[in-house]
Order: sequence, then C-alpha cells, then structure tokens
Amino acid sequence: MASNSDEGEFKAWLDKMPGADNTLHVTGSVTVPTGGYRVSLVEAVPQGINPKILILEVKKVPPTGAVIQVITHVPVRYDKPRSPEYTDVTIRGDGDEFTIPVEIVQ
Repeated sequence: MASNSDEGEFKAWLDKMPGADNTLHVTGSVTVPTGGYRVSLVEAVPQGINPKILILEVKKVPPTGAVIQVITHVPVRYDKPRSPEYTDVTIRGDGDEFTIPVEIVQ
C-alpha cells in the first residue's frame, strides 16, 4: 500500500476503566525506506462529516545525513484523553487510507 502503513498492525481502543480518563489509544506500524525516519499520527484538519469516525494522518519526516539503507518498520502511537466515543478510526497517508474499528475497554 502506498501509505506504507502496515494495516494489519493497527489497533484502536477506548479505555473507559476507572481512572483511565476515557482515553483513546491507536497503535500501529509504518514501513519506511530507510532508518532514521520520524513517524507520527496527527488528527486530520478538517475532520470528516461523521463525528463518530476519527481521521488520523501519517506524518513522516525523512532523516538528514547518513542512514542505514534498509526498509524499516517504525511503531506509531496516538493517545487522546477525554475522547468522544468514536466507533472507527481512519488512517490515511500518501493518498491511501483504511479504517479500523474502536474497541471499548470497560
């Protein structure tokens, strides 16, 4: 996939346990062409028309200087305290996107 996001590696859950502050967690992995990349998930602006679906964009910052020339899987994580009860999270980047369900942990 062109976004280099490892779709099968992504998971999303809303932690509603006491003391968890209703926090949404999204974790996954992104494949990049060399070592040294910094990768993050950020909320898309604007969000879509469905308020139950959070849209996150994969942001990749290439390395500067000499780096190892090997395909690398970079773990990414996004946390949102006091989150609304999203049903799904859409991950998009480099023109591709996919949607994963949000699991509720109580």
